[in-house]
Amino acid sequence: MSIMPILVPFVVLATGFTTIMILLYRNLQRLDQEAGDAWRRVQEQRVVRLDASLRLLDALDAAGELADAIRQALAACREADGPEAATEADSALARAWRSFSAAADMRRVVALDCAHEAIEQLQGADRLLPTCERLYNNAATMYNNAGVTFPALLVAKRAHYAPRPPYRPQHLRSASEAASAADSETLADKSPRIMNAYMLWAVGMSDTITEEAGR
Repeated sequence: MSIMPILVPFVVLATGFTTIMILLYRNLQRLDQEAGDAWRRVQEQRVVRLDASLRLLDALDAAGELADAIRQALAACREADGPEAATEADSALARAWRSFSAAADMRRVVALDCAHEAIEQLQGADRLLPTCERLYNNAATMYNNAGVTFPALLVAKRAHYAPRPPYRPQHLRSASEAASAADSETLADKSPRIMNAYMLWAVGMSDTITEEAGR
């Protein structure tokens, strides 16, 4: 009696199972790579924002306890390794800027010519960073879910699966939200450049929002 009729189904099943496991393994690696790439884009925009923040602080020649707190927060942000540490450090930086802006005359600050370039750079980073943040968190969520979902969890250990933490820091209020809430017509009539600066600093930095932290 031939055993081929018995072996063939088993061979087909084993081959199919192996193929599926290979595909799941590669998919898990691909998702991990995409999340890593997304995080690198977040880091690039974080560096732009940190550099612009430091340039603004230097341009204002700011001194005192509140300015020192910002410089310390900036240093901590640069040393932050990974989304969790970056979330904590960036949130601390937002709080430091809020304290500084609450104590300073921001309408006078934003009118200074030396502050315009740094403020514009901050605005550019402020437009791009939330998008990069959202893309990273989406990619991390897809990867995290894939690693604990059957049958991919069967190959998770071999694929060196490790959940990626979210990046959800506190943010300064966006310029668009600030514009809708602020009575800024007088400055808008005077100068578009001052208007932009006013939106970001006089309003944005004086009223941080924490909806990201509450997600």
